[in-house]
Amino acid sequence: MTAEKLNKPASELTTAELAEILAAKKQVEDQERQEKRRDYEALRDSTVSTMVQKAANLNVMLKSFKDEVWGDLETLYKLLQEHSSRHADGKGSFTLQTTEGDMRVSFKRQDNTKFDERATQAEKHILDFIADQFGDTAPTSKLIRKLLERKKGQLEKDEVLKLISMKDDFDNDNWRKGIELLQESIVPGETRYYAKFEIKNSDGDAWKQISLDFARL
Repeated sequence: MTAEKLNKPASELTTAELAEILAAKKQVEDQERQEKRRDYEALRDSTVSTMVQKAANLNVMLKSFKDEVWGDLETLYKLLQEHSSRHADGKGSFTLQTTEGDMRVSFKRQDNTKFDERATQAEKHILDFIADQFGDTAPTSKLIRKLLERKKGQLEKDEVLKLISMKDDFDNDNWRKGIELLQESIVPGETRYYAKFEIKNSDGDAWKQISLDFARL
């Protein structure tokens, strides 16, 4: 396109010349748009790549730290058992605190074992048994009912295991059938472990959790 055409007043331009000028202008705008798009995509790719790589590195570090925490807590728990002359059946929840009382680590074991529909039928057999055998107010009835209590709609695994350990305590068809159904209803779940790290605030009157959850930072 010549400078002569560009310098002409719009009223003197032919339709063909005007179309040529508009096409040239559109081409320049398209090129600028493409350049901005390339610049944006380059910045986006670089930023995402950097963030993801840093996140991946932190993930590796966090996994390593987790393994270290479980190993150290395992060692301290064993030493605690030896020191207290206690022999626990399994690892429960416990808290370790510094002598100064300014830092502590809390360990929690969450068992996700569930019970299927047979547990409801088992409960009916067992309740029929205690109603016939002891009545509703007897201490044994209260104990068994207590072990059958649900939390958030679920039976408690440890309480159910106590019931199962009593399988041979009573010679009764409803009791035996109920316990058998309880055993069959167990659906093993993944056991998860959690650790919480806390430090006293500057005033020393409250605990502040050290968050390792990205969403809570």
